Amino acid sequence: MTRTGQGRSKHPSYGLRVASASAAVPVRLCLAAFVAVLAAFVVTSSADGAPRGWSSYLAPSGACNGADDPRASAAVQRGAITCLVNWARRRDGRVLLTSPARVQLAAALKGRGLASCGQLSHTPCGKDASASLEATGYEYGWFGENLFVGPWGEVSARNVVSSWLQSPLHRANVLRPGFRHLGAARVQVSGVFGDGVAAVWVATFASPR
Repeated sequence: MTRTGQGRSKHPSYGLRVASASAAVPVRLCLAAFVAVLAAFVVTSSADGAPRGWSSYLAPSGACNGADDPRASAAVQRGAITCLVNWARRRDGRVLLTSPARVQLAAALKGRGLASCGQLSHTPCGKDASASLEATGYEYGWFGENLFVGPWGEVSARNVVSSWLQSPLHRANVLRPGFRHLGAARVQVSGVFGDGVAAVWVATFASPR
């Protein structure tokens, strides 16, 4: 097994919505956490190299149940995240992702870690980025992770995925051809936006070994 180095990052709490992503690499992560303010980037490339705006990957309103409702239940919003990600992947000719129980649990465990440590990080409390996935017994060959934070009760699943699509590194995880599985979880975290309560989303992308 080849092991690569891992770095930690912290970022300031600024802007309305901030997203963080880690690039996927074989077997283990070499983390270079990336911070992007919503709408900072607007152009990507399609699989054949032709320019394509990020908005072409965003499902139209009404395409995914509950995607536009920030007050929808956690279960509905999780389903909407998966639907929106798969809509983007279908648009790019990629294999659609499924949500096996272990990968879904991994996202939930990472979310609990973020809430417990009160920080937005791929390595909350200094734990390895892949610790939550490994704790479920899922043996992965590829692993990636997107994070999102915004005011509690004010952001919808569509806001979350839109933010990821507008950031090249987040979008790369959403569209990466090697991924097969997706887990999504939302948690309440205090202290990210001053004294307010924030909604933090975790998307765990993976493929089995």
